[in-house]
Amino acid sequence: MRLTLFSKLSSPLSQRGAMFGMDARIALIVAAILAAAGGMTMMSRLERGQTEQAEVMLESLRQGVLKHYTTVGINQLAPSVEDLFRSGVLDNPSLQNDPWGKPWSYEIISSNVMLEGTPITVHFAIIASAGKDGVFSSPGLASDFDYAQWETRGDDVGIKLSTRDIEMARKEEFDARGSLIIDKLEAVESAAYVEAQNACEGDAPPSWCEDEESKNYTQFNYYPKSSMDTAEGVIYYATDILGKAPLTSGDPTDMAEFLSQLGLPPAYAQDPWGRVLMYQSNATARTDPPFSASICFSRFGEDCFAPAY
Repeated sequence: MRLTLFSKLSSPLSQRGAMFGMDARIALIVAAILAAAGGMTMMSRLERGQTEQAEVMLESLRQGVLKHYTTVGINQLAPSVEDLFRSGVLDNPSLQNDPWGKPWSYEIISSNVMLEGTPITVHFAIIASAGKDGVFSSPGLASDFDYAQWETRGDDVGIKLSTRDIEMARKEEFDARGSLIIDKLEAVESAAYVEAQNACEGDAPPSWCEDEESKNYTQFNYYPKSSMDTAEGVIYYATDILGKAPLTSGDPTDMAEFLSQLGLPPAYAQDPWGRVLMYQSNATARTDPPFSASICFSRFGEDCFAPAY
């Protein structure tokens, strides 16, 4: 009987103990799941933070590439990310690698395009990181079509840029400067003629008014003389009458002085692409009026007036 009583008393206790043990195991499993979820959340936040950091770094690199282009390369993008630091354009060493400690991928190409009827070279670049897995999933850059279609894939983080807007602004600046130089040159030519006319129609006109190498003042060339004019028999008011030296076309110093005489900034002696001004004071090689002048810009050692073949 005691055994029976013991059996009846012990059975519920054993069941409660078993139930307690099961509850504890369930609680531990739930706790483990929650801990794992918390770890995943923390890892996800860390990865997201690294991605956001990469995006901020990429924007700094993009600005560095464009600054290098406008101040150092002028017509060329930096050959590598390292060149941004060697040139002093960027000075923060933490930008040299991505947030995962890997070097940035940097690809550049160039393409000749027409911008409002003017042939211009536009440069394209992609700067990217392979992300956490270190494997690039995004496509490469081989053409301007690739650039237009390019976007990141997988966990890659990247940015693309082109110099198109810079080139468009340069072209607008080039056109504005060219028009201004021509306008000033025409004004100087007209003012020189009026000056000679006033002298020659005065009470005591100089002898050159009627006979300067068998020509009168109405037959002079009133543009400032350029070294490019080799035509025989041309009388220049500025050089032959006033004694001013001819301007050496394509020489940065002479061209800067020439622009100063026109009342323009000497810096206009170079265009936005770094090419030097060349000036021809007798574009049609005439010996008598009407004379015409012309300007163009050339790279060092080139002649923009030479016929293109």
